[in-house]
Amino acid sequence: MGLVSTVLIALAPAGCKKDSGPPSPEYEQAHQRFSKIYAQKLDQAFLDPEMDAIDALLEQVPADSMDAPSAKELQQRIKAGRAKMEAAQEEQQEAIESAHQVDSVPSSPEPEAEPEPTPPPAEPKDAGTPDLGPVAGSPASELTAGYLGCFQAGKPIDIQGKGLRDAWEMSSRARCSQQYPAFVGQVVLVEDGKVLAMLPKSAIVTTYKLQDGGTSTGNPNTEKSPGPTK
Repeated sequence: MGLVSTVLIALAPAGCKKDSGPPSPEYEQAHQRFSKIYAQKLDQAFLDPEMDAIDALLEQVPADSMDAPSAKELQQRIKAGRAKMEAAQEEQQEAIESAHQVDSVPSSPEPEAEPEPTPPPAEPKDAGTPDLGPVAGSPASELTAGYLGCFQAGKPIDIQGKGLRDAWEMSSRARCSQQYPAFVGQVVLVEDGKVLAMLPKSAIVTTYKLQDGGTSTGNPNTEKSPGPTK
């Protein structure tokens, strides 16, 4: 009887679940680098080459490390974020290639429009989050009162196959150019209440609708207007 008890006691520890392995220095380094670059660039960080080095570090995390689940989760986040931003880039490129700005030629000079009221000051942003301006997917409502009031509605843009979309341009004020230098000479395109893409003005073709039903590109005041387009 004593012999049997001794055998059972000796075998008991073999059935216990093993504890997780030690923390992974590779995961700790990858997590710190990811947090730093994401704080600087937000979702644009997923397209930065630095993400490849971070992903390589996560691959080195041992499977038995206590950080292994967190490493896999961060890898999935990087993969999903990169796919989302690449799709947004493709959509933006398609919009650039098919963008046409529509303008109507008036029969007589129109009176000067009254200046728009000064928008209310935007609520202060978190000091820890850099203000990079509107990005793809951000609410279009922020263009009205946010971003220091630096954006104003422009003429609509005709996207081939999609129709007219609202467009916004940055004010020429020096403060705006200093705060948002990336938007100098750019047009912000809006679709379904959200920012769709940012287009260079040089890529937009202006088409004028003439009174006789024809169309013309360029400035109708300096060029001879063609007849109706067949």
